[in-house]
Amino acid sequence: MLVSLSDYGKIHGKSGDTLRRMAEKGVLTTAYKIGRNWVVDSEEEYPLQKRKNRTSNLAIPGQTQVELDIPNKISSSAEGKKHIRYSNETVEKSNGIVYTPSDLATYVANQMVENYCYDKDKFYVLDPAIGDGELIIALLNTLKNRFRNPDVVVVGYETDSDVINRTRQRITECYSNVQVLIENKNFLNLLSDGNNKKYDFIIANPPYIRTQILGAAKAQEIASLVGLDGRVDIYYAFLVYAEQMLNNDGIAGFITSNKFMTIKAGQTVRKHLVSNTDILRLTDFGDTKLFSASVLPCVIIFRKRQNPVETVHTSIYESKDCIPERFFDSIFDGLDSSKTIGLHDGRKFNIINGTLHADHHGSPWRINTISHNSWLEKIEKNTKKRFCDLGKIRVGIKTTADNVFIRESWKQEEYIPELLKSLITHRNAGQISSDNNAFWQVLYTHTIINGKKTAYDIEEYPNACRYLSMHREQLESRTYIKKANRNWYEIWVPQNPEAWGNRKIVFRDIADVPQFWLDETGAVVNGDCYWFDIFDDISEDEIMLALAVANSKFIEQYYDICFNNKLYSGRRRFMTQYVEQFPLPDCESKDAQDAIHAVKEILRNSMTQQQKKHLLEAINILVYRLFVN
Repeated sequence: MLVSLSDYGKIHGKSGDTLRRMAEKGVLTTAYKIGRNWVVDSEEEYPLQKRKNRTSNLAIPGQTQVELDIPNKISSSAEGKKHIRYSNETVEKSNGIVYTPSDLATYVANQMVENYCYDKDKFYVLDPAIGDGELIIALLNTLKNRFRNPDVVVVGYETDSDVINRTRQRITECYSNVQVLIENKNFLNLLSDGNNKKYDFIIANPPYIRTQILGAAKAQEIASLVGLDGRVDIYYAFLVYAEQMLNNDGIAGFITSNKFMTIKAGQTVRKHLVSNTDILRLTDFGDTKLFSASVLPCVIIFRKRQNPVETVHTSIYESKDCIPERFFDSIFDGLDSSKTIGLHDGRKFNIINGTLHADHHGSPWRINTISHNSWLEKIEKNTKKRFCDLGKIRVGIKTTADNVFIRESWKQEEYIPELLKSLITHRNAGQISSDNNAFWQVLYTHTIINGKKTAYDIEEYPNACRYLSMHREQLESRTYIKKANRNWYEIWVPQNPEAWGNRKIVFRDIADVPQFWLDETGAVVNGDCYWFDIFDDISEDEIMLALAVANSKFIEQYYDICFNNKLYSGRRRFMTQYVEQFPLPDCESKDAQDAIHAVKEILRNSMTQQQKKHLLEAINILVYRLFVN
């Protein structure tokens, strides 16, 4: 989804000037200019800058990487162009290299050993992506403190042969009585080798490589080897395989992205973990910025399935508005109880402690507290419908050549093309009503003939034909268009041309506050927004009430409790799978009718932002009463 550089900067905490320079240098691989403005794919990870190792008396960051037969330079073949947006990936990023801070490594090790209930003379320890050994050093130190110089065998896997000797030397210098075996192999290759070794402790910060970089074929190969379905990120396979390699009394501790906890693609690994392991501790470190990379990490501690346990679940996210109860040097010092804390660097955090709400169906995981449960029970009693009952949620159009099809203004063209339509983008976002009615325009290549979506014959539109022919080489380079037996000049995903004329609810995917607004202009929606294709039997009151709920403070609280998929700076991801589960109360009550009336006031009347703000505040109160009273 394309967003402006300023919006991308808000996600990653970077200034617009910095990002503009990066875009101009080609560092942001998906960025390009539309008119005077730069846009970038919101899914592009912020480029990782490799850290320099510090002096030897400091903690050396541990790195994990794995060879996946991925070319660092994408070829010009059709297969290469399929992933062209990732063609400039650094080796670190392509191979999922991540640096583990020493305090986080110590936290993982302590949690593992605290949950280990046995006393042995000898321990077998595995790090499947050992890197510089930061996690192993932390675990050995913790084992030494508890068991007094235990006999330990460390097994590690590392694909960088240059790293292996340094890591082995570092571990043996610290712990001379530890046997260290590091193989120059990709850990996941053991899946097909029939490896049956078992370990007492498995500790890992596995590579985080998205399916788009990994490639669909390789992702499916890995998924099938560990018995997962659908799309996978590579760390899913590490989690599943580690469970299989644990001793019956063993403990695993993993640092991963927190995305698998809530997204649809993480359903299979959630199901596997709930069905096959006892999850002992889950800590969501959210936007604490523990890593230099733009990843929101979590720590999961688990063992093989034995007896049902109540998982301790901790969540920590930055808050600009909270008043800290205590101040600490490190977030790890303040994780013991639910509170607001401050760090001496000026940041403030909300910490919630509870238990894990998870089921065998793979539903999104969330944190359980007594107050959360009571609150959600009230909401459930007052819910008549879900947003999925209102209509089908669709993403906006995807041209796959926005620089050709989309303009802020077409006035500079010598021959202004026919077939131009108004285009809604994230710039038009607002709550209930748009805050900016100045639409961009798209050269929209599709229509409906005899009830069937079809491309226009551009030979009948001379200006459009002349303009598109000027860009024919670029448009024809989209090989997937040809493979699909489509015309070279077509928009790739036009959606249903007939539906644009209907009223629709449009919303932004990424926003710090929800922005859902009604459109009745007939404009096309761009791919940086989503929209409701509203069912014919939905009443006007239901649409108005949905707008009230979707833009309320209540829905922010509901989102944070049920989904909590946040990015940096508190920005939420309003993904389809979350929005379709938003609750809708009965329209008939007085509070509902008052909320509906307030929404209509905003839509009918021209008003100042201050007047609109007052009405939104009144809607907040009414919506909260509808669900919680």
